[in-house]
Amino acid sequence: MGKIIRLEQRLANMIAAGEVVERLGNVVKELVENAIDADALKIDIELEEAGMKAIVVSDNGTGMDESDAVMAFERHATSKIHSEYELFHLASLGFRGEALASIGAVSKVVLTTSLGGVDGIKVTYQDGVLVSKTLAAPKKGTQVEVTRLFYHTPARLKHLKSPQAELAYIVDLVNKIALSHPEIAFKLSNNGKVLLSTTGNNNVFDIMGEIYGIEAIKEMRRFEGKNRDYQIEGYLASPLFNRGTKNAITMIANNRIIRNIRLTQAFLEGLDQKLPKGRYPVALIKISSDPLLIDANIHPTKQEVKFSEEMALYELIQMVVSNVGESFYLVQKAEPTYRPSIVSEDQIQLRFREETPISPPNEINNAIKKDLSQESNNADAEPVKKILFPEFDYIGQYLGTYLLFQNSEGLYLVDQHAAAERIRYERYLDKMGKPAVTTKDLMIPFNLHFSNSESLLVEPYLEVLKAFGLMLEASGKTSYFVRAIPGWFPVDFELEYAETVIRTLIAEKPLSIEIIIDELAILLACKHSIKANRYIHKGEIDTLMNDLSKCKNPHTCPHGRPIMVKIDHLDIEKWFKRVM
Repeated sequence: MGKIIRLEQRLANMIAAGEVVERLGNVVKELVENAIDADALKIDIELEEAGMKAIVVSDNGTGMDESDAVMAFERHATSKIHSEYELFHLASLGFRGEALASIGAVSKVVLTTSLGGVDGIKVTYQDGVLVSKTLAAPKKGTQVEVTRLFYHTPARLKHLKSPQAELAYIVDLVNKIALSHPEIAFKLSNNGKVLLSTTGNNNVFDIMGEIYGIEAIKEMRRFEGKNRDYQIEGYLASPLFNRGTKNAITMIANNRIIRNIRLTQAFLEGLDQKLPKGRYPVALIKISSDPLLIDANIHPTKQEVKFSEEMALYELIQMVVSNVGESFYLVQKAEPTYRPSIVSEDQIQLRFREETPISPPNEINNAIKKDLSQESNNADAEPVKKILFPEFDYIGQYLGTYLLFQNSEGLYLVDQHAAAERIRYERYLDKMGKPAVTTKDLMIPFNLHFSNSESLLVEPYLEVLKAFGLMLEASGKTSYFVRAIPGWFPVDFELEYAETVIRTLIAEKPLSIEIIIDELAILLACKHSIKANRYIHKGEIDTLMNDLSKCKNPHTCPHGRPIMVKIDHLDIEKWFKRVM
C-alpha cells in the first residue's frame, strides 16, 4: 500500500521536458511555432552563445491577456485545439500544450505579451514556479526569453553537443521553418550576427537562394503533381549541385516541417542514377492533403508523422521527381583551382552566360527568375524532352582512362568505363524487358540465412513471395530453403536476386520485377564494360561515343557518377592569366 503516488506537477513537467526539450533547437522550434500559430508576420530569434546562454523569440502576433499568459505555462494547456475533432483536423503547429510548461520546468522564462492598445503583461517563471507578474508596454505581440536552460538538470546539459553543433542545428531548423512559411519575415542572429534574414514576400525561391546560394538556384526546377489523396509541389536543384547528407531535402506536410524516411527514399529513387552514391539533392517538397490523412501526434516534437495511403504518396513522389529529373543537363563542370583576386561585375555576368546549359534561351535558367509559375511537371505530364548531347571533336586520351574532346565551348573529359557502363546498362535493360512471372523448380535447393530478427520479418511474406515466383521452405529457426525461383532469374545470380527480393520486402519497399531487373542490369554492365587504364583505338572511341549519344541518360553511369566533365574556355584562360 502507498507505493504508487501521483507525481508532483513540477516533477512531471521536468520529466516531460526530457521528451520535448532534447536540445536547444527544440526550444527554438516550439517558441517559433507558437509565434506562427499566433498569426505573426515577423519573427525574430536572437541567440547568445548558440542559445546556451539565452534564447529570445519575439513576434508581432495576436498576443495574450494576463490570464492566458499565466495559463500558458500550465501542462496540457493550449489554445490550439478544443475537441477530439480538432485533434484529427489539425490547423495549427503546436497543439499538445506541453511546450511552455516543459521549457519553464528546466529554465528561467520571461514572457512579455500584449493584445495591443492596452497594457501588456510580463510573467517570469523559474524551474516551473511563477516568480513575478508585472505590467508591460502595450506593444502587440509576444516575446519569450529563455535563460538558465538545464541549470538544474546537469545530466541533460552535459549531453548537449558543442555550441557549433547546436547552432548549426538551429540554423537548419529555422531555414526549414522559413521555407514552410515564406509569407513570414524571419530573422535569426547569434551574438548579434545575422545568420538568416527573409523578407516575408512569399517567394520560396528567394529563401532557397538565401539558404543555399546562387549556384543552387541557377538551374533549379519547379515540380508539381497530384493523385486522389495528395498534392505535391516543390523545387529541385540540379543533381550536379548535391550534398553529403539528406539534410538538404526539406519536407513539409500541410505547412509543418516533417521527417519521413520512406518518403525521402521515394524522392531519391525518383533521381535514380543521377546522383553519385552517398550524395543527396538540394530540394524542397510540400505535401498537401486532408488533415485526416496525416497523424502528427506520434512524437513529442511533432516532426515525425504518419500518412494514410502512404504507398500512393510514395509512388506519386517517385514519379514526379523522376520526370523533373530528366530535364537536367548533367555534364559536370570542372571547378578551376585558380581564382583571380579581382573579378569585375562584367566578368561575373559573362561567366554566368558562359555556364548556361546548351538549351533554348527561353529555358528555365532565365524564366525561373522572372516567373515562378513556369511550366512544371506533374504525374500526368508528358515526359520531358531529352537534352541534346554535345557535339565535339576527339583530341586524345589521358591516363588510359579519360577521353579528351573539344568544341567551341570548352574541353570535355569522358570517363570511358562510366560511358561503357551506361551503354551496356541500357542495352541489358532493353533486352530483359518486362518478363512474364513464371516459376522454375530447383533440383537442388539453396539455403538463405537470416538473423533472428530478420527471419521474423520474412515469415509473413511467404505467400507474397510464392506469388512472385519465389518458393521458400523453413530449414531452421533462421534459415530457408529456396525450392523455386522466378523463371527470369539469370543463371549464376539466383542467390543474389533471391536475397534482393526478400530484403526489399522486409524493408517495406514496393516489390517489382522492374526493380530487380534494374539491379541485375547494373551488375552485368559493370562486370563487362571497358575498364579504366586501357588504351582504346579511334574506331572504338567513335563507336563508344555514338552509342553514348543514343542513351536515354548519357550524363551519369548506373551508379550515379558523372560520365562527362566540362572545362570552360574562360576558366582555362584564367589559369594562364590571359583574362583577369
